Amino acid sequence: MRVFLRIFRENFVIFVLLALLVLFSIIYPQKFWSPVNISAIFRQFLRLSLFALGPTMVVTTGSMDLTYVGIWMLGGVLTWYLHPKLGSLAILVYPLLGLATGLLTGLVQVKAKIPSFILTLSVTVSYWGLTAWLSGGYPRMVRGYRFITTSLSPYVPTALVLAIPIMAAAIFIMKGTKVGTYLYAIGSNEEGAELSGIDTRKYKVLAFTLSGLFTGVGLIILFPLLGGAAPTELRLGNLVEPLIAIVLGGTPLVGGSGGPEKTLLGALTFAVIQRGLGLAFLRPELVNLLLGFIVLGAIFVGTRKLKGMIVT
Repeated sequence: MRVFLRIFRENFVIFVLLALLVLFSIIYPQKFWSPVNISAIFRQFLRLSLFALGPTMVVTTGSMDLTYVGIWMLGGVLTWYLHPKLGSLAILVYPLLGLATGLLTGLVQVKAKIPSFILTLSVTVSYWGLTAWLSGGYPRMVRGYRFITTSLSPYVPTALVLAIPIMAAAIFIMKGTKVGTYLYAIGSNEEGAELSGIDTRKYKVLAFTLSGLFTGVGLIILFPLLGGAAPTELRLGNLVEPLIAIVLGGTPLVGGSGGPEKTLLGALTFAVIQRGLGLAFLRPELVNLLLGFIVLGAIFVGTRKLKGMIVT
């Protein structure tokens, strides 16, 4: 029994995902597995995962990075400004902006000791203000990236294929390199990591830098997929949902465990929940309420309750 509980705890999100797939298949046998709905699940999965992959690296150190929405907003309006001169190459502003944002945020965080939540939220709000000012307060559409938004089949968007190398790179860095090992060590015990000779300040800056870079590279795919417009409104859902994917997947906000592969599972599970509830044609407020309860319950059971049930 104890072994089963340990397996269940360690793979909780997989059991939840399988249970949801069975449940929605029974309730909506035709609609849930339709090409339209599967494509929508993949698109939602891409949005959540490409926003969350980079910040997952920061979360494993015990810090938090909320700059992904700000990079999306400001990078979009800069792409709009540069597109008439640079054409399709204008979208490369995203990885450059992401890299610069991550590096500067990391340096400020380790030197000024500002809580990462407050610091990165402030950066996002500042980018929001810059975006609204540069765009004149209106969303600005950029066209010319249709090769990213087309579909290889009724089920699989091209963007998903393009995103696979990004996902693989994030997993490799965290699971197959010294960098990942050190980031986990910092999240588990920062003082112990320093005593063992790890330059924790350096690797914290590197975590934020990688987060910004992965966000920027991911936004090359996401920007046209999300409409190709620079948004001018900071919405709570865009800020919170990637964090839900991180925690739901099994990466605790205190750091030390989890990782990108867990975030991908969390993103897929949350996408299935959203699309499954969406098929019920409930009022949006009720859907949001149900989503909140489901996610809260899953996070509580997966990260708190079962810990007290297992004695190691």
